[in-house]
Amino acid sequence: MWTEKHPNQPVRWPDGVRLPIMVSVHHQSEEATCPFPDGQPDPFDYGERQYGARRGAWRLLEIMQKHQVRGTWLICGATLEKYPEVARAVKKAGHCIAGHTYAHEMMCNLPRHTELNLIKKTVSVFEDLLGEHIQGWRTCFASHDTVDLILEHSDIAWDGSMWNDDLPSIIEGYGRELLEVPFATYSDTALGVDITSPANPPTRYSTWNANTPEFMFRGWKAAFDALYELGAERAVMMPLVVHDFITGRPFRSKVLDDFIAYAKQFEGVVFTAHDQVASWWRDLYNVQGG
Repeated sequence: MWTEKHPNQPVRWPDGVRLPIMVSVHHQSEEATCPFPDGQPDPFDYGERQYGARRGAWRLLEIMQKHQVRGTWLICGATLEKYPEVARAVKKAGHCIAGHTYAHEMMCNLPRHTELNLIKKTVSVFEDLLGEHIQGWRTCFASHDTVDLILEHSDIAWDGSMWNDDLPSIIEGYGRELLEVPFATYSDTALGVDITSPANPPTRYSTWNANTPEFMFRGWKAAFDALYELGAERAVMMPLVVHDFITGRPFRSKVLDDFIAYAKQFEGVVFTAHDQVASWWRDLYNVQGG
Protein backbone atom coordinates (compact mmCIF):
# COMPACT_ATOMS: atom_id res chain seq x y z
CA MET A 1 0.00 0.00 0.00
CA TRP A 2 1.08 3.57 -0.59
CA THR A 3 -0.08 7.12 -0.01
CA GLU A 4 0.39 10.38 -1.90
CA LYS A 5 2.00 13.42 -0.32
CA HIS A 6 1.27 16.91 -1.62
CA PRO A 7 2.44 20.31 -0.41
CA ASN A 8 0.06 21.87 2.12
CA GLN A 9 0.42 25.28 0.48
CA PRO A 10 1.10 26.66 -3.01
CA VAL A 11 4.73 26.30 -4.01
CA ARG A 12 7.00 28.03 -6.52
CA TRP A 13 9.86 26.70 -8.61
CA PRO A 14 13.41 27.86 -7.83
CA ASP A 15 14.26 31.49 -8.58
CA GLY A 16 14.34 32.20 -12.28
CA VAL A 17 12.08 29.27 -13.22
CA ARG A 18 8.54 30.16 -14.24
CA LEU A 19 7.74 27.25 -16.55
CA PRO A 20 9.86 24.10 -16.82
CA ILE A 21 9.35 22.25 -20.11
CA MET A 22 10.42 18.60 -20.27
CA VAL A 23 10.91 17.38 -23.82
CA SER A 24 10.26 13.67 -23.42
CA VAL A 25 11.41 11.54 -26.35
CA HIS A 26 9.77 8.13 -26.49
CA HIS A 27 12.36 6.01 -28.27
CA GLN A 28 10.47 2.83 -29.08
CA SER A 29 10.75 2.48 -32.86
CA GLU A 30 8.81 -0.57 -34.08
CA GLU A 31 7.74 -1.81 -30.65
CA ALA A 32 3.93 -2.01 -30.34
CA THR A 33 3.38 -2.29 -34.08
CA CYS A 34 -0.34 -2.70 -34.78
CA PRO A 35 -1.22 -6.30 -35.72
CA PHE A 36 -3.53 -7.57 -38.42
CA PRO A 37 -6.44 -9.78 -37.27
CA ASP A 38 -4.28 -12.89 -37.76
CA GLY A 39 -1.69 -11.53 -35.31
CA GLN A 40 0.95 -10.70 -37.90
CA PRO A 41 2.44 -7.19 -37.74
CA ASP A 42 1.00 -4.65 -40.12
CA PRO A 43 3.98 -4.06 -42.47
CA PHE A 44 2.95 -0.46 -43.17
CA ASP A 45 2.77 0.35 -39.47
CA TYR A 46 5.99 -1.56 -38.77
CA GLY A 47 7.85 0.43 -41.39
CA GLU A 48 6.51 3.78 -40.22
CA ARG A 49 7.54 3.02 -36.65
CA GLN A 50 10.94 1.59 -37.54
CA TYR A 51 11.75 4.97 -39.06
CA GLY A 52 12.07 6.16 -35.45
CA ALA A 53 15.34 4.38 -34.77
CA ARG A 54 16.72 4.54 -38.31
CA ARG A 55 16.23 8.28 -38.81
CA GLY A 56 13.83 9.98 -36.42
CA ALA A 57 15.78 9.63 -33.18
CA TRP A 58 18.89 11.10 -34.78
CA ARG A 59 16.93 14.09 -36.09
CA LEU A 60 15.48 14.76 -32.62
CA LEU A 61 18.95 14.56 -31.09
CA GLU A 62 20.16 17.14 -33.60
CA ILE A 63 17.33 19.55 -32.81
CA MET A 64 17.87 19.27 -29.08
CA GLN A 65 21.60 19.84 -29.57
CA LYS A 66 20.88 22.86 -31.78
CA HIS A 67 18.87 24.49 -28.98
CA GLN A 68 21.07 23.18 -26.15
CA VAL A 69 18.05 21.41 -24.67
CA ARG A 70 18.56 18.60 -22.16
CA GLY A 71 15.54 16.33 -22.13
CA THR A 72 14.33 12.91 -21.08
CA TRP A 73 14.68 9.88 -23.34
CA LEU A 74 12.32 7.04 -22.46
CA ILE A 75 13.71 3.95 -24.14
CA CYS A 76 12.21 0.47 -24.49
CA GLY A 77 14.56 -2.35 -23.51
CA ALA A 78 13.99 -4.17 -26.80
CA THR A 79 14.73 -0.96 -28.73
CA LEU A 80 18.00 -0.59 -26.84
CA GLU A 81 18.93 -4.14 -27.79
CA LYS A 82 18.22 -3.51 -31.49
CA TYR A 83 19.64 0.01 -31.76
CA PRO A 84 22.24 0.47 -29.01
CA GLU A 85 24.04 3.17 -30.99
CA VAL A 86 21.09 5.56 -30.51
CA ALA A 87 21.04 5.12 -26.74
CA ARG A 88 24.82 5.55 -26.56
CA ALA A 89 24.51 8.85 -28.41
CA VAL A 90 21.72 9.94 -26.07
CA LYS A 91 23.85 9.13 -23.05
CA LYS A 92 26.90 10.90 -24.51
CA ALA A 93 24.76 14.02 -25.07
CA GLY A 94 23.91 14.07 -21.36
CA HIS A 95 20.18 13.52 -21.54
CA CYS A 96 18.20 11.89 -18.74
CA ILE A 97 17.58 8.22 -19.61
CA ALA A 98 14.64 6.18 -18.32
CA GLY A 99 12.97 2.84 -19.02
CA HIS A 100 9.85 2.63 -21.18
CA THR A 101 8.95 -1.01 -20.54
CA TYR A 102 10.67 -3.80 -22.46
CA ALA A 103 8.70 -3.92 -25.72
CA HIS A 104 6.01 -1.29 -25.03
CA GLU A 105 3.75 -3.85 -23.40
CA MET A 106 0.27 -2.95 -22.20
CA MET A 107 0.97 -3.57 -18.52
CA CYS A 108 -2.70 -3.03 -17.68
CA ASN A 109 -3.50 -6.33 -19.43
CA LEU A 110 -0.77 -8.39 -17.77
CA PRO A 111 -0.70 -10.32 -14.48
CA ARG A 112 1.35 -8.87 -11.66
CA HIS A 113 4.24 -11.32 -11.91
CA THR A 114 4.61 -10.74 -15.67
CA GLU A 115 4.77 -6.98 -15.23
CA LEU A 116 7.39 -7.35 -12.50
CA ASN A 117 9.51 -9.63 -14.69
CA LEU A 118 9.35 -7.11 -17.54
CA ILE A 119 10.43 -4.27 -15.24
CA LYS A 120 13.39 -6.31 -14.02
CA LYS A 121 14.27 -7.40 -17.57
CA THR A 122 14.29 -3.81 -18.79
CA VAL A 123 16.45 -2.64 -15.89
CA SER A 124 18.95 -5.42 -16.65
CA VAL A 125 19.14 -4.55 -20.35
CA PHE A 126 20.13 -0.96 -19.53
CA GLU A 127 22.78 -2.15 -17.08
CA ASP A 128 24.20 -4.74 -19.46
CA LEU A 129 24.24 -2.76 -22.70
CA LEU A 130 24.50 0.85 -21.57
CA GLY A 131 26.06 0.66 -18.12
CA GLU A 132 23.11 2.69 -16.92
CA HIS A 133 21.21 1.96 -13.71
CA ILE A 134 17.97 3.66 -14.63
CA GLN A 135 16.28 5.91 -12.07
CA GLY A 136 13.16 6.72 -14.12
CA TRP A 137 10.28 4.70 -15.53
CA ARG A 138 7.21 5.15 -17.69
CA THR A 139 4.61 2.86 -19.15
CA CYS A 140 1.88 4.31 -21.34
CA PHE A 141 -0.50 1.65 -20.01
CA ALA A 142 -0.04 1.44 -16.25
CA SER A 143 -1.79 -1.33 -14.32
CA HIS A 144 -3.22 -1.20 -10.82
CA ASP A 145 0.06 -2.80 -9.71
CA THR A 146 2.61 -0.58 -11.48
CA VAL A 147 3.32 1.85 -8.64
CA ASP A 148 3.39 -0.92 -6.01
CA LEU A 149 5.82 -3.00 -8.05
CA ILE A 150 8.18 -0.07 -8.61
CA LEU A 151 8.12 0.87 -4.93
CA GLU A 152 8.53 -2.64 -3.58
CA HIS A 153 10.91 -4.22 -6.07
CA SER A 154 13.14 -1.45 -7.43
CA ASP A 155 15.05 1.66 -6.44
CA ILE A 156 13.62 3.69 -9.32
CA ALA A 157 13.39 7.29 -8.11
CA TRP A 158 10.67 8.72 -10.37
CA ASP A 159 7.80 7.45 -12.46
CA GLY A 160 5.89 9.13 -15.26
CA SER A 161 3.09 6.64 -15.91
CA MET A 162 0.15 8.64 -14.55
CA TRP A 163 -2.02 11.19 -16.35
CA ASN A 164 -3.97 12.37 -13.32
CA ASP A 165 -2.48 15.73 -12.30
CA ASP A 166 -0.72 18.89 -13.44
CA LEU A 167 2.09 18.67 -10.89
CA PRO A 168 4.28 16.01 -9.30
CA SER A 169 3.50 14.20 -6.09
CA ILE A 170 5.51 12.14 -3.64
CA ILE A 171 4.30 8.56 -3.27
CA GLU A 172 5.26 6.88 -0.02
CA GLY A 173 5.10 3.15 0.57
CA TYR A 174 7.10 -0.03 1.19
CA GLY A 175 9.55 1.94 3.28
CA ARG A 176 10.57 4.46 0.63
CA GLU A 177 9.41 7.30 -1.61
CA LEU A 178 8.78 7.60 -5.35
CA LEU A 179 8.34 10.88 -7.20
CA GLU A 180 5.41 10.75 -9.63
CA VAL A 181 5.79 13.21 -12.53
CA PRO A 182 2.54 12.95 -14.52
CA PHE A 183 2.37 13.22 -18.28
CA ALA A 184 -0.01 15.26 -20.44
CA THR A 185 -2.37 14.46 -23.29
CA TYR A 186 -1.11 17.16 -25.71
CA SER A 187 1.49 14.75 -27.09
CA ASP A 188 2.38 14.18 -30.71
CA THR A 189 0.19 11.06 -30.69
CA ALA A 190 -2.79 13.28 -29.87
CA LEU A 191 -1.96 16.24 -32.10
CA GLY A 192 0.15 14.76 -34.89
CA VAL A 193 -1.45 11.50 -35.97
CA ASP A 194 -4.44 9.23 -35.66
CA ILE A 195 -2.90 5.78 -35.30
CA THR A 196 -5.01 3.09 -36.95
CA SER A 197 -6.38 0.34 -34.75
CA PRO A 198 -6.74 -3.27 -35.95
CA ALA A 199 -10.47 -2.62 -36.34
CA ASN A 200 -9.76 0.09 -38.93
CA PRO A 201 -7.55 -1.24 -41.73
CA PRO A 202 -4.88 1.09 -43.11
CA THR A 203 -5.28 2.71 -46.49
CA ARG A 204 -2.91 1.83 -49.30
CA TYR A 205 -1.21 5.18 -48.74
CA SER A 206 -0.50 5.22 -45.01
CA THR A 207 -1.25 3.42 -41.77
CA TRP A 208 -2.15 6.71 -40.12
CA ASN A 209 -4.07 9.88 -40.79
CA ALA A 210 -1.78 12.86 -40.19
CA ASN A 211 -2.75 16.30 -38.97
CA THR A 212 -1.03 19.31 -40.47
CA PRO A 213 2.11 20.73 -38.84
CA GLU A 214 0.19 23.95 -38.19
CA PHE A 215 -2.41 22.06 -36.15
CA MET A 216 0.28 20.41 -34.04
CA PHE A 217 2.09 23.71 -33.42
CA ARG A 218 -1.16 25.48 -32.44
CA GLY A 219 -1.88 22.78 -29.88
CA TRP A 220 1.54 23.07 -28.25
CA LYS A 221 1.44 26.86 -28.38
CA ALA A 222 -1.99 26.98 -26.74
CA ALA A 223 -0.81 24.71 -23.93
CA PHE A 224 2.34 26.78 -23.48
CA ASP A 225 0.54 30.12 -23.47
CA ALA A 226 -1.96 28.92 -20.85
CA LEU A 227 0.69 27.42 -18.62
CA TYR A 228 3.04 30.38 -18.92
CA GLU A 229 0.25 32.71 -17.76
CA LEU A 230 -0.51 30.47 -14.77
CA GLY A 231 3.20 30.24 -13.97
CA ALA A 232 3.21 33.88 -12.88
CA GLU A 233 1.22 32.87 -9.78
CA ARG A 234 2.11 29.27 -8.95
CA ALA A 235 4.17 26.27 -9.97
CA VAL A 236 3.18 24.70 -13.29
CA MET A 237 5.06 22.47 -15.70
CA MET A 238 4.84 21.34 -19.32
CA PRO A 239 5.70 17.73 -20.16
CA LEU A 240 6.12 17.66 -23.95
CA VAL A 241 5.86 14.14 -25.36
CA VAL A 242 7.41 13.36 -28.75
CA HIS A 243 8.03 9.99 -30.37
CA ASP A 244 11.00 9.06 -32.52
CA PHE A 245 8.74 7.69 -35.27
CA ILE A 246 6.24 10.57 -35.22
CA THR A 247 7.96 13.89 -34.48
CA GLY A 248 11.16 12.44 -35.93
CA ARG A 249 9.69 12.86 -39.43
CA PRO A 250 11.02 15.98 -41.19
CA PHE A 251 7.78 17.96 -41.35
CA ARG A 252 6.92 17.28 -37.69
CA SER A 253 10.47 17.80 -36.44
CA LYS A 254 10.23 21.33 -37.86
CA VAL A 255 7.28 21.87 -35.49
CA LEU A 256 9.44 20.89 -32.51
CA ASP A 257 12.27 23.10 -33.76
CA ASP A 258 9.93 26.07 -34.14
CA PHE A 259 8.19 25.48 -30.81
CA ILE A 260 11.45 25.40 -28.86
CA ALA A 261 12.54 28.63 -30.54
CA TYR A 262 9.17 30.22 -29.68
CA ALA A 263 9.17 29.16 -26.03
CA LYS A 264 12.79 30.17 -25.41
CA GLN A 265 11.87 33.80 -26.03
CA PHE A 266 9.97 33.97 -22.74
CA GLU A 267 11.61 34.86 -19.45
CA GLY A 268 11.62 32.06 -16.91
CA VAL A 269 11.14 29.24 -19.43
CA VAL A 270 13.59 26.42 -18.69
CA PHE A 271 13.94 23.31 -20.82
CA THR A 272 14.96 20.51 -18.49
CA ALA A 273 14.54 16.80 -17.76
CA HIS A 274 12.46 14.71 -15.39
CA ASP A 275 15.29 14.00 -12.99
CA GLN A 276 15.81 17.73 -12.45
CA VAL A 277 12.09 18.40 -11.96
CA ALA A 278 11.91 15.51 -9.49
CA SER A 279 14.83 16.95 -7.53
CA TRP A 280 13.28 20.42 -7.51
CA TRP A 281 9.95 19.06 -6.31
CA ARG A 282 11.46 17.13 -3.43
CA ASP A 283 13.28 20.27 -2.30
CA LEU A 284 10.14 22.40 -2.66
CA TYR A 285 8.11 19.93 -0.65
CA ASN A 286 10.68 19.77 2.14
CA VAL A 287 11.27 23.53 2.33
CA GLN A 288 8.04 25.22 1.24
CA GLY A 289 5.15 22.89 1.64
CA GLY A 290 5.91 19.74 3.60
